[in-house]
Amino acid sequence: MNFIDIADSSRNYITMFGVQGNQFGQKVVAAQCTVDYILKFLEVDKSVQREIIEIQVSNISKYIQYGLDGNDIYFPPLIFSSRGRGEFDQLNNQFLLKTEDTMVILDGQHRIKAFEVLKKRLESSQDPENKEKLKYIKNFPLTIQIYSDLTLEQERQLFTDVNTKSAKVSNTLLVMYKDNDLCGNLVKDIIINHPSISPDKFETRAKTTTTKLMTAASLYNISLTLNDGILVRKSTQNKINDDNYPLYRKNVEDFLTLLMKYAPDQSLDRNKYFIMNPNALQGIAKCIHQLRQNDPDFDMENLFQSSVRLFDWSHKNKELKQAGIPFNTKTKKYRFTVGTRIATRISELLLKKYLYHTGGYTHV
Repeated sequence: MNFIDIADSSRNYITMFGVQGNQFGQKVVAAQCTVDYILKFLEVDKSVQREIIEIQVSNISKYIQYGLDGNDIYFPPLIFSSRGRGEFDQLNNQFLLKTEDTMVILDGQHRIKAFEVLKKRLESSQDPENKEKLKYIKNFPLTIQIYSDLTLEQERQLFTDVNTKSAKVSNTLLVMYKDNDLCGNLVKDIIINHPSISPDKFETRAKTTTTKLMTAASLYNISLTLNDGILVRKSTQNKINDDNYPLYRKNVEDFLTLLMKYAPDQSLDRNKYFIMNPNALQGIAKCIHQLRQNDPDFDMENLFQSSVRLFDWSHKNKELKQAGIPFNTKTKKYRFTVGTRIATRISELLLKKYLYHTGGYTHV
């Protein structure tokens, strides 16, 4: 592959020899390209990519180092979306891309990042032996697949599908990217349009959060528990449909509003409070669902006023030990590892406190 002039000598192109085919109704070019040129046209769009996981880059770098030591190494194809840039010359079986153009990587971000890290390290080295290693890295051939006319939604879907089958993508990304899931659409709707909570209060990419209110995946699970009593996500049990969507949405929106109203001050300080733990939140949602099973008109604010507000959400709460929730004596914090059991225990404790303060039964 090299730079060549096409018709207009003022414009240079990167030329990749390959073949054009069709996958899933989309035109795709399969070609081979060196690392050095991939880094020239590489574009990372964070709206269709997860954050770099450094340990993954480090592990791939070790594998590349194995190749630098004289061993054969192999990488699966990298997948790009050209977003209309470039063109395929069927007569000469060449994909032509202007040198100033970029293509968005959909799969292989960590692989190419590992090559980039090693390339920069070797470029800064004064060791003459590293010149050959640098040449090896820059000229290492990688197979790439180029989709030409994907929409943003199709890019996200392809990213999700590919990574669901290989490197695990967080449930948060799966919720945010999939469009054929009505409960997922509800979550995205609330994150964007909640009247009093801004979108930046939610984590929409990472698996967990220690600084934000909750992840999109946690909000998804809360919706399932609050509306349908589901603790373990199974799409076949999800009862949401177009008719009950407004009610389901209002329930989740109200839940978040009341949570912010009645949660302790500094409740996002997870070293002090555990109310924002995903399993604890599902416990609150489960308690509300149970009360509504007995009274469809139950106002969830009653639970927040008479139970959630009065509950000790700190790690000093000894009631949790009595309920069988494990406590780490070194960190002085509770461990919320078994999700369904934790949510059930929290729900039981909240219900007990609610019934006591509303005269449901005699406190023991």
